[in-house]
Amino acid sequence: MSPELDVSAFAIQFQKFLDTMSDLAEQPDRDVFESELGRHLGASPRSLAPVRQEFPHWRWVDVDAALDALSATQSLRGVVPADDPDGLSEVLSNRYGNYAWGSVERTALPSGPGRVTHVATNAIRQLEIDGLPVIAFATESTSQDPEGAIAVEVLSADAAVSRRVLSHIDAHVREQSALGGQVVSFVAGQYGSEQGEIRFHPRPQVPRQDVVLPAGSLDRIEESVLGVSENAAALRAAGQHLSRGVLLFGPPGTGKTHTVRYLLSRAADTTAIVLNGDSLSHIRQAADAARDLGRAIIVLEDADLVAADRDFSEGERSVLFDVLDVLDGLADDADIAFVLTTNRVGVLEEALALRPGRIDLAVEIPSPDLALRRQLFTRYGHHLPFTERGIDQAAVAAGGTTGSFAKEAVRRAVMTSLALHEDLADAHLISAVDALVREAGELRDAMALDAEDHETSDDD
Repeated sequence: MSPELDVSAFAIQFQKFLDTMSDLAEQPDRDVFESELGRHLGASPRSLAPVRQEFPHWRWVDVDAALDALSATQSLRGVVPADDPDGLSEVLSNRYGNYAWGSVERTALPSGPGRVTHVATNAIRQLEIDGLPVIAFATESTSQDPEGAIAVEVLSADAAVSRRVLSHIDAHVREQSALGGQVVSFVAGQYGSEQGEIRFHPRPQVPRQDVVLPAGSLDRIEESVLGVSENAAALRAAGQHLSRGVLLFGPPGTGKTHTVRYLLSRAADTTAIVLNGDSLSHIRQAADAARDLGRAIIVLEDADLVAADRDFSEGERSVLFDVLDVLDGLADDADIAFVLTTNRVGVLEEALALRPGRIDLAVEIPSPDLALRRQLFTRYGHHLPFTERGIDQAAVAAGGTTGSFAKEAVRRAVMTSLALHEDLADAHLISAVDALVREAGELRDAMALDAEDHETSDDD
């Protein structure tokens, strides 16, 4: 036999020796879960197949609450290291002795305005359901779900019991979500718009008198967005649909967002989900959450940013189609109002014309006329020593301005009087209006000149 063959044979035998010794050395660690969980289940956990369901990452708080609600007497033990094991089966087999019992790790996640919940992220839960032993485990999923997913696995000696427990978890997550009755927004994640998180916001407090719109406009908006919810039972009984789409359009600064904030302040117990910019890609997740919660307002701010346009990317077009598909796909009895705002209704017009029936009400929020400007100056200056004549002069001088102009002009007047150590008077208000109008004109001129320069350079 040649020396080369002797060396090869020795290497093979030596590797088998190392593998055997490694297995023997790891055996106690491999059994650490088997012994304790086997006693709880009354069967070897490795011989049982867990039942699994994944939830979006932003549902972590809801998943944790659902698991806690399964049993008041459950025990939790942590799995370490908690570096995303590939499921409960991997932990239980512990083939390479990587995992061991350890402390339960908790992560603080938002669960309300200024409130966080510390969710267990590596806990194996041992509990009993109707006297039957069950194990539940929730952790970050290693799947390629673009949302980022939470994997929940349930294990028991009876697979039917596992499925029933998982069904209870799913129902709790959907029906008793932390989102219920809150104002929330989806925020696009670092690695893509679909990997986002939830942020909770205090509910706006906007009195009706602070919303200055053309006569009848606010009544129509309230009737469609809020009135349908108030009369939901009667409308259902009459066979009328509840889902609706409302479009608020007009130039920037005319009060569209302010009007939305007022609607949210009135809908005190209604879930509100606000999407804008990149977070508009979460429209399907928002709609799913709204359906589960039963009554909701979904706000799509600046919807024109994802309008169908031949110059836009396929991704942007698909987001708009998602929005329209969701509007079209709502069940008639779903008490969900979609409120879209846009500064450029013409960009949306073609897409909406191609997909009719998505918008039940479209209301223009125009630049305020003289009468509305007078109302705005009166509203924002009602607690200040301006005369009726001063208010009239300011309203006339502010021709062509937006709804937010009056508030800024009153603020500028107050700041000027303080800087000059003078008592606030009409003259300060008129001076502030003139200055703001002049500055706006200078800015427009500068922007027009810059646009001309760009056109000239493009021609060159």
